[in-house]
Amino acid sequence: MSKKLAVAIGMVLPLLAAACSLEPPTRAPEPDYALAQDWVSLPKAPQKAVDVFWVYPTVYQGKPVVAAIDSAQMRQGAEFTLLVQASVFEDSANIFAPLYRQTNLSVVSMDRATRERYFSVGREDVEKAFAYYLKNLNHGRPFILAGHSQGAEVLTEIVRKNLDRPELRGKMVAAYIIGWPITRQDLKDYPFLDICRSASQTGCIVTYNSVAAGHQAEAPTILPGAVSVNPLSWSADDGLAPASENLGSVIFDEKGGQQTFAHFTSARNQDGGLVVAPADPRMLPVLPFGPGVYHVYDYNLFYMNLKANAAQRIKAFLAGGPPGK
Repeated sequence: MSKKLAVAIGMVLPLLAAACSLEPPTRAPEPDYALAQDWVSLPKAPQKAVDVFWVYPTVYQGKPVVAAIDSAQMRQGAEFTLLVQASVFEDSANIFAPLYRQTNLSVVSMDRATRERYFSVGREDVEKAFAYYLKNLNHGRPFILAGHSQGAEVLTEIVRKNLDRPELRGKMVAAYIIGWPITRQDLKDYPFLDICRSASQTGCIVTYNSVAAGHQAEAPTILPGAVSVNPLSWSADDGLAPASENLGSVIFDEKGGQQTFAHFTSARNQDGGLVVAPADPRMLPVLPFGPGVYHVYDYNLFYMNLKANAAQRIKAFLAGGPPGK
C-alpha cells in the first residue's frame, strides 16, 4: 500500500503543530447541509431499506490545521474512503456521508485543550449534518452509524449525546465505531450504550483497534479501559478467532485496484486492542504510528467479514429481533 493510499484511508505522517498552534480554529465558512455540494455521498433516490451515515477518517493534509469545507484535497480523500472502507456497506444500505471541516494530524501532538479547540469544529459540523439527515433525508428508515479514526471519534460523541433517546436508539441497526475506542468508562457514564457481543445483535456498537501483539501501548487510539469487539467472532471476549474465520482481507492500491486474501489474519481481543497476525506483514508497509500499529488497515484486514456482518445485522433488524439480542 502506498503512502498516497494511507492518506486516503485515514493516516498521514504527523505535521508540526507548533507553527500553527496560535491560529484561530477556523475562519472557513460553515457547511450548509441543504446543499448537495456539502456531502461527499448523497443518494438522490435511496433504494435500500436501511441507511449508513458515514464519517470519513483523517484525509486532510494541508494548512491551516482545520480544513475548509470546499477543500478539493479533502474531498478527494473522502471520496476514496467510500471505495476502500465504506464500500463494505454499499450492497446493503444507502450511504449518506457529509463533508466536515476536519483537522490534519498535527493535532496529535497538541495538548488536550488545544486539540479540542480545533477538533470541535469538525465534530459540530457532523452533529449538524446528522441532525439534518434525521430531519430531512432519513424518512423513517433504520440506520447504521459508521466511521474510522477521526470519523469514529466524532461518532463517539454523537452516540453519547443522542442514543439516550429511545426513538433514535430503536432505529439504529448498529454503530461501527472503528479505529477509536469505546471505553469501560463510557459504558458506565452512558448506560444506554451497548457493545456488540454476537454477529446478529442490533442496537449495539462494534469497536476495535488493530495492533500486533505487544504494541497496544504504542497505538494512540487505544485509551485506558478500551473495549474491543473481535470482527471475526463478533465477541468481546478474549478468545482467539483463527485466520480460517477471516473471509477476506482486501488491499487497495491508490488507483482503486484491489486484491482479496482469504484467511490473511487471525484476531484476538487483548489489553484493549485487537491483536492481529497478518500472514505477510510486508503487504502492509504504511504504518504511520510505527511498526505493529495497523490502524490504517482496520477496515481492510476484515473487509469481507464486515461486509457480511452488515448484511447480517440488517437482516436481523428488519426481521424484528429485539435490540440487544
